[in-house]
Amino acid sequence: MRRPCAAVGATLTALGMTALFVATTAFAATPATSRANAALRYLYGQVGRNGSIASSVGTTEDTVISVADGGYDPATLKGASGTSTYHYLSGHTSTITTAGGAAKYVLAWVAAGKAAAIDASAWLTKLNAPASGGGFLQPNGAFHNANPTVETANVFSQSLAVLADLASGHSLPAHATGWLRCAQRPGGGFGYAISDAAATPPVFCGDTSSDTNDTGIVMQALGKAGVVTATPAVKAYLHSAQQADGGFSFGTIGSSDPDSDAIVIQALVAIGADPTAAPWRKGGANPLTNMEAFADPHGSGGYIFPGNTGPDGFTTAAIPQALVLKPYGAATAVAAGASPLAIHTPSPTGAVSAASTGPTVPSAGSGVDGGGLPWGLLLLALGGACIGATLRRSRSSVP
Repeated sequence: MRRPCAAVGATLTALGMTALFVATTAFAATPATSRANAALRYLYGQVGRNGSIASSVGTTEDTVISVADGGYDPATLKGASGTSTYHYLSGHTSTITTAGGAAKYVLAWVAAGKAAAIDASAWLTKLNAPASGGGFLQPNGAFHNANPTVETANVFSQSLAVLADLASGHSLPAHATGWLRCAQRPGGGFGYAISDAAATPPVFCGDTSSDTNDTGIVMQALGKAGVVTATPAVKAYLHSAQQADGGFSFGTIGSSDPDSDAIVIQALVAIGADPTAAPWRKGGANPLTNMEAFADPHGSGGYIFPGNTGPDGFTTAAIPQALVLKPYGAATAVAAGASPLAIHTPSPTGAVSAASTGPTVPSAGSGVDGGGLPWGLLLLALGGACIGATLRRSRSSVP
């Protein structure tokens, strides 16, 4: 019995060490990470029987990207019927008619690890193919549909296209970022429309007033591309748009909302700023604490848009990335099969501390249900006892 007991003891000890490692990793998770995991679990619960979130291609793509940015495997996003989000997205490619739509599909594909189930390689090619031949790239470097009744030049599609090319390793076309830089308004922000009639980007091409959401996505694209010339004026605009509660609304007036908070948080991170640092605090609050104020008080993990009675997938989809301070489509490496559903750490209530900085994401699938530490100690004890008994018998036994 010496060898079997020794083998069992070694196995128990190894299991105990693993359980302890996993448990202590989970206990080390920041409050922001716990909240992000709670929001992701809510989104998993929103996957419909057809594999969609909110019956929306865009929200489903945003959820895939958010799951991947958390370090988890989007392939685990499935509805009660077992239908995956990949199945839903791949079956709705016929609805893609804009450069922004193509770019978002590419970003979801890259975030998922270039999964065959949602292969977007053809859409990456089409995104960068001449619009005159059915693609989305104009001769001057602007991305949009050739049919102006479908899509005209705009900063959202342009930004998504830049992010998609960079994330997938595709070379940026000439002037791709130039059409974003010239869209900056005198006050430092960006509006939606771009006037791209010129052969090359002029000094100014912005055609609408600034708002925080368009400004946020532009700064993520420029930040990813390493373009910093617009940053000082953007910070000035965002400071002017920040509300007394530390958050942001779509414009410079009106009540804060979690989606505007999220995109501004991601923009600040993309340009190397800390949204929890002193320059972004107002009365002890900051964009992160304000965003957290919209968490469902009933503990679902979802987030509630002002005026709504409950959380929804559209509002919640971008929240997990913002909580862990990651820009949109960061293309984080995922662990195959890892899911936030395996993590049952309690979701803290209340807003995060205004002084909190740099929440980090633990290794994918590293959390446990809170019982990992006792079980690890028990397994270690049993393993040690078995090995000890084997050693004692080996010393006292006569061959």
